[in-house]
Amino acid sequence: MKVEISNEEKVFFPDVGITKGDLIAFYDDISHHILPYLQDRPLMMHRFPDGIDSDGFYQKEAGNYFPAAIETKNIKKEGGRVNHVICQNKSTLKYLVNQGTIAFHTWLSRKDALHHPDKLIIDLDPPGDDFEIVRDAALTLHEFFKNAGVTTFAMTTGSRGIHVMVPMNGKSQFDDVRDVATHLGGIMVEKHGDIFTQEVRKNKRKGRLYFDIQRNAYGQTSVCPYSVRAIEGAPVATPLDWDEMSDGSICAQSFTVKNLEKRLAQKEDPWKNHRKHAIGLKRLKKLLQ
Repeated sequence: MKVEISNEEKVFFPDVGITKGDLIAFYDDISHHILPYLQDRPLMMHRFPDGIDSDGFYQKEAGNYFPAAIETKNIKKEGGRVNHVICQNKSTLKYLVNQGTIAFHTWLSRKDALHHPDKLIIDLDPPGDDFEIVRDAALTLHEFFKNAGVTTFAMTTGSRGIHVMVPMNGKSQFDDVRDVATHLGGIMVEKHGDIFTQEVRKNKRKGRLYFDIQRNAYGQTSVCPYSVRAIEGAPVATPLDWDEMSDGSICAQSFTVKNLEKRLAQKEDPWKNHRKHAIGLKRLKKLLQ
């Protein structure tokens, strides 16, 4: 599919001078890193056709004007059906960015097994502006999982926090995975009540970090690794090694369109082989006990 680029000089990130053409070039350059995380997953696109200083919107449905070459998946949802975009290749990626898509959010399951997630995600956002509590929470979770014999992976979200991800074997239903995640949250609150809370109401959290497992549900999405975020500075959601998490200089927005390619040239993707560590739900429950 040939993609005609338009309005390349339109400024998308005024604070750092990044244009639409710059963003297209960035995604083109890192396509071999982001595509493995986009492929086969229904998308939600965060679009800003006039840049981040103008109103943006979320889009799930493939527009009638989208080229026929772009793969879609017609999915049953509450109240109807949605024809989701599936980004399978470089040309689709380029087309979507040319349409003003800045950020890509993906399902936790794949197109041929929509009800069976192949990852469990714990979303750790700070209760305020202090990133240190997020770092402590992520490292505490990592240590707990490590002692239980479960391999986990970390990613800065490019927004405020960190995602801790457990690769699953994709054989269990969302509700069952979510139940285990809820149980895990209870364990962490019991063991580390000074850090974690499962209190939904913000006014009852008292400075503690909400153990957020809300993304582990049918139809929910999480930001894709190596997706740019529609935030000043053009930060990028970036997978980390766990030893990097101890680096006090790293925060949720450390990596950006301006510096990520240098990192990728010097360091292999920390999530590259994460599927080798996929675990079944029964085994995960047993290890957590």
